[in-house]
Amino acid sequence: MKYLLIFLGSYALTYYIINTLIETRLQDMADALRHQPDAPTAAQFLREVKASAQASTLEYTLIAGTVIAALLSTLAWWLA
Repeated sequence: MKYLLIFLGSYALTYYIINTLIETRLQDMADALRHQPDAPTAAQFLREVKASAQASTLEYTLIAGTVIAALLSTLAWWLA
């Protein structure tokens, strides 16, 4: 049971951190578009990259969450 909690916690924490980082970066990029005359609006830019951002968030969450969960599970096994 503790390993299941480790895996769920690792994925949840990793998803939260990665999603926050990607969303923050997208907002910064959308704000920077205001300074370019031929750039799309911020809302249009965010609509166009939303699917790619969600796919990237999921991909990075799975990779990083698995690594962190494996390391924490190994540590819990070693300490038990």
